[in-house]
Amino acid sequence: MNTSELRDYATVVAATVALLVFIFNTRSQYRSRRIENLTRFNQAHQRLFARDTYLALNLIAIETGAMKRNAEDFAMESKFHLLLLEIERLAILANNRAVPRQTQVYMFGSYAQRILDLMTDKERASMSWELAVGYLDGVAKDTEQYAKLTRSERTRFWR
Repeated sequence: MNTSELRDYATVVAATVALLVFIFNTRSQYRSRRIENLTRFNQAHQRLFARDTYLALNLIAIETGAMKRNAEDFAMESKFHLLLLEIERLAILANNRAVPRQTQVYMFGSYAQRILDLMTDKERASMSWELAVGYLDGVAKDTEQYAKLTRSERTRFWR
């Protein structure tokens, strides 16, 4: 074996090692981005339920279906609009495929239809809330499908 052949073998080994390092780094970066995006989604979700937010203050009424909005309660109406702004943040993450749909349905699906029901026709038709309405509508529909699954089929939503 001469030096030219050794150099060729060394080149092949170096290229193989470089390819393996590239693949490993790509997978690591993908996993890190996924974790960062899940963290962003979780933070936005936590802000929805933070103390003195619309959802936190009306949780039982929303859960039981007894929630009614009072347009004269300006403080609560303000909190409702802040809620819609947070939902838009969730929608932006969702529209950019930052978070798997299963995670969105599992973490927020039970509230989507209830929040849609609280929105006025004017809010639903408003250009300003199109993103929030579209997101809530999509998650609500996916949640209906989720509810039809068996427990074992729903396990993929738990990731």
